[in-house]
Amino acid sequence: MRVGMRAAGAVGAAIVAVVALLAGSGTSTAGQRAADALPPRAADPGGPAAPDGAAASRRATAGAAGTSGAAGTSGTAGPGKAAERQPFLVREDQFSPANAFIRPDAITYDLARIPAGAGITVARRATRHGTTVWLRVRGLLPDRTYGAHVHTRPCGGRPGDAGPHYQHRRDPRQPSTDPRHANPRNEVWLDVTTDAAGRGGAVSRHGWTFRPGGAGSVVLHERATRTGQGHAGAAGARLGCFTVPLSGG
Repeated sequence: MRVGMRAAGAVGAAIVAVVALLAGSGTSTAGQRAADALPPRAADPGGPAAPDGAAASRRATAGAAGTSGAAGTSGTAGPGKAAERQPFLVREDQFSPANAFIRPDAITYDLARIPAGAGITVARRATRHGTTVWLRVRGLLPDRTYGAHVHTRPCGGRPGDAGPHYQHRRDPRQPSTDPRHANPRNEVWLDVTTDAAGRGGAVSRHGWTFRPGGAGSVVLHERATRTGQGHAGAAGARLGCFTVPLSGG
């Protein structure tokens, strides 16, 4: 598959590397972690090939335009069409407080546990057959596990503005704590454990695609995600949020 890219400089290099990685990826079950995470040189906000500056990085989107062949197919509203319009997506940013003069795409609600300036990268590959979502972080607390999930709405000034977890089969009872619905197969869980430098990565693969407009952000939580009856999907307070149009809406 040939991908036509018009981005220049470091942003272009980062996007091309990530698109090449995603295009060659296979499918597997959800819940795989850092072994399949994005390579540091391709998309780590702190890596040598990464874009310099949040304003440029948050616009780094691959697959939205300039594609050819099957990956560039256009479509109208309907199941799977969002994946056809934008099969590859890469977004990067640095966390800023919610009360910043211009509200950022990446918001920290807890400066002690997600410091201002910490970086986040989210990449998504979507086809008619499934979805893969990658997460990379840098500058977080070292040797710590953060819960992370795809949520339904964009970030806002308050932690709850991002809405509940995205669910492929929606639980009629919300908030959802039933393991039959709140699990890493029906939701997108990206729990990440940082290393001694505060960096980490995770990946989740699924045999379904997001509903158009249904998935708007990735939220980082204070602890690893729980799985038991009555508290499945819970991961403590929402520490930070990154607005990403994962479903292309």
